Amino acid sequence: MKPLKRKYSFSNFEEAIAFIDRVASIFSRENHHPKITNFYNTVEFAYFTTSANNSITELDHKIANEVEVIYQTLTPQS
Repeated sequence: MKPLKRKYSFSNFEEAIAFIDRVASIFSRENHHPKITNFYNTVEFAYFTTSANNSITELDHKIANEVEVIYQTLTPQS
């Protein structure tokens, strides 16, 4: 099964890294850590649960949604 992926764009590298740092506490709190990819001003999270045969679980969706809410608070809505 393919992981649940979410990709985020920022103005620059520093903002991208600050976002990773900001949401890292969610991953630690849940003891559930996605694959994180950063290239310049983009961040991508790939969520899956290794203990569930690398499938996507409710916890993956919960964490992805929580990260999404934080991203939405950082970006101006049109």
